[in-house]
Amino acid sequence: MKLTFGVPMTAMKGYLIDLGAAEIAENVLAADQWQAVVRKSEPARIGSLVAGRIEVEFSGDETAIAALLEKLHWKTLRGGG
Repeated sequence: MKLTFGVPMTAMKGYLIDLGAAEIAENVLAADQWQAVVRKSEPARIGSLVAGRIEVEFSGDETAIAALLEKLHWKTLRGGG
């Protein structure tokens, strides 16, 4: 499953480590029942605004990934103004 996020790569790696992963190779993080590969994605462009994005590809046990994504959702929420 591939998902796109508008957070910095270092932040995402930190979030995944906080949720039980260890970095086993460059930009590859793994926990007991799931693995994630983090890579830069094409930035989003809205007029003159350019926002960086990353893509995370998750693999492993679907139930474990669903639980992970529920927790990750709260870490990736950002306030705006």
